[in-house]
Amino acid sequence: MFLELSFCFLAAAMAIFAAGLAASKQRLLTVIKPLGTALAVMLVLTAIFDNLMIYAGLFGYGSGTLSGVHIGLAPIEDFFYAACAVFLLPGLWWLLGAGREDAS
Repeated sequence: MFLELSFCFLAAAMAIFAAGLAASKQRLLTVIKPLGTALAVMLVLTAIFDNLMIYAGLFGYGSGTLSGVHIGLAPIEDFFYAACAVFLLPGLWWLLGAGREDAS
């Protein structure tokens, strides 16, 4: 259940990223390296801190709603939130016009 929902959110985040990239008139080749670096950092941090928080008993998951795929103690669904953030935030930044030079 949550895996399918996670894919929907990731698809929406990637669509916003693509729209923002087109609006900013940047090339994908110029942003692919920082995007990949940010994605790698976010996924590693998610793996570390989700596992620590689950191990400490700060939260848990009902097994009926998860896919059953885990990285350590963390369900794979948790990693989609980090990936969504990496795609969504720059896309929104570009769509909302931040970083553009003033024409005045």
